[in-house]
Amino acid sequence: MSGPDDVSGTPPRVVVVEDRRSMREMLTKTLTLEGFEVVAAATVADGRAKLAGGADAVVADLRLPDGTGLDILDAACALSPAPPVVLMTAYGSVDVAVEAMRRGATDFLCKPFDTVALVERLRALTRGNDGGGSDDGVVAVSTAMREVVARARQAAMSEVPVLLTGESGTGKEVVARLIHAASPRAAAPFVAVNCAALPAHLVESELFGHVRGAFTGAERDRVGLIREAAGGTLFLDELTEMATELQSKLLRVLQEGQVTPVGSSRSVAVDVRYVAATNRDLEAAIAAGELREDLFYRLAVVVLRLPPLRERPEDILPLAGRFLAQAGEARPAPELTEAARQALLTYPWRGNVRELKNCIERATLFHHGETIDAADLDLAPVAPFPVASSSETARSSETAPATTLAEAGQRAARETERRLILETLHRQRWNKRAAARALGVSYKTLFNKLRDLDIPKQPPRQVT
Repeated sequence: MSGPDDVSGTPPRVVVVEDRRSMREMLTKTLTLEGFEVVAAATVADGRAKLAGGADAVVADLRLPDGTGLDILDAACALSPAPPVVLMTAYGSVDVAVEAMRRGATDFLCKPFDTVALVERLRALTRGNDGGGSDDGVVAVSTAMREVVARARQAAMSEVPVLLTGESGTGKEVVARLIHAASPRAAAPFVAVNCAALPAHLVESELFGHVRGAFTGAERDRVGLIREAAGGTLFLDELTEMATELQSKLLRVLQEGQVTPVGSSRSVAVDVRYVAATNRDLEAAIAAGELREDLFYRLAVVVLRLPPLRERPEDILPLAGRFLAQAGEARPAPELTEAARQALLTYPWRGNVRELKNCIERATLFHHGETIDAADLDLAPVAPFPVASSSETARSSETAPATTLAEAGQRAARETERRLILETLHRQRWNKRAAARALGVSYKTLFNKLRDLDIPKQPPRQVT
């Protein structure tokens, strides 16, 4: 099948499977107007028949009269090559999202959704060459992350710079790639620059390029990373690690739209969209002179804060499902036991999504069964609070009984689990059934947890 940039001009073929006539007709009309060839079906059986004719992408509702969207997903995955599948549902569920991603779904949209975002997603998915701009699937089941994705897709349609903030491992580069893939620049290059990893003595040349003979070893011209991103997006990761004198030169590039290679007196015009990221406290970095305030204001037209994983526990199991599917591409992906799911939900994940990904990859690498249990995850106990100083430890040890590492770990895990449940109950306004769905557990399991962890079943009364 062809992508939208195919020289033949053949439009991408999208199979839409939706039983509601109004929704099916709306999607057909919208996607047709946007240049797609749309083949619509109302049932699983009809959808499978339409898939037999080939597809560049599939959009399917989860609930269908004669089955589910997962049946359509399985049929699509059986094709060669398998088209990307976007599932839609008005009944958001962590369990269903996990299962869908484990079985190969590309995206999982909760109705109502932005049709513009769907169009841009399909454009990126059906493009023959996205220039490296594929977002590799942003998992956003939680409200917090869905808001980030929605704002990122809105910002993508403009040319304004975007600044991404958040702890290490929260997925800032993934969101940067999403912005690029959803933008009109998606067919052009996406160039990622880790400002902390660039060699100090070569960083200016790496960014701005150089001319032959500019310095010892410069045997030929180099265009530099900024010009390599021409027409596309330049992602500046760990921006605050860039030397301040280099920041001033970067500011001039942003202001003037021109780059002056090292050793040259001539400037070269460049058209680039900028997305920057940092895990630092921006106010503190500016106060310390590590980030130029004028550069900050130039880049921070749109600021998106990526929440840490502990603030969006609803995403933990869907992310784990995605990583299981990716790590098990060469063989059927194993399933998580209930104990493993609980372990993932109660672990503090201070390394955020990156730590979770490493955990799942490690488990699938060293474990070859059909299921992964809590012990297979090899999650070391992590204390939820800072470790006391040696003097404080010495004083407390004179009166406190000896505590084993295992006991300390159990207490830490118990406290982390208690806080997670309390935070989820608070977000769900103490609706225990909604909280159980958000946590990915049954109502009975949550009820037992409330009792075991001494959590009140009703919200505490406010004292006036």
